[in-house]
Amino acid sequence: MKMKKLLILGFYIMNVLIIYGQENDRWIAGIGINIVDNSGTRFDELLYVADNWNISRLLKGTIEKRFKYDWGIELSFSMNQFSKGKKINLIENENNRDYYAIDTMLKNYTSNYWQDARHAWYTAYIVVGWGGNFFNGGLNNTINVGAGINIKMKHGFWINFQTLGKFSIDNNTPGNANHLQHSISTIIWL
Repeated sequence: MKMKKLLILGFYIMNVLIIYGQENDRWIAGIGINIVDNSGTRFDELLYVADNWNISRLLKGTIEKRFKYDWGIELSFSMNQFSKGKKINLIENENNRDYYAIDTMLKNYTSNYWQDARHAWYTAYIVVGWGGNFFNGGLNNTINVGAGINIKMKHGFWINFQTLGKFSIDNNTPGNANHLQHSISTIIWL
């Protein structure tokens, strides 16, 4: 019964957003997967997938508010797991460790400067913001900088590719350090 009420509430909110959404100031929702590389090797072993990339519990969800086609504010939640045997800051991980992240970011759709956003088949952007990363229960703050691209599949339905560099502000738990997070998502314009 509780699930049914939540679904009805969710559909109601989505319908309100669709009905009252303006073409210039849209809401965008997304769901996808993420990969975390916290190996500590910087760019030396960037594509060493088997040793460095954490691909477990891959969920990522986003909600974004667009402003005047060129700007957006995004809130995202992602979860992953640092698997046993993978590198964390150059040290082999001895146990599975949970990783959760909440990120608030400002986006600038740079491709709109050279193409008409209403008729484009892709949009490219840069992003900057704050991240709260929970590594085995401890909160670690990061400054996030990255880039991404949305590729149009059909009206209102896009595929998103994004890479974030997360730069540590504090060092509250072992394993917190600068790291990369890559994601692929399906996004829907509401």
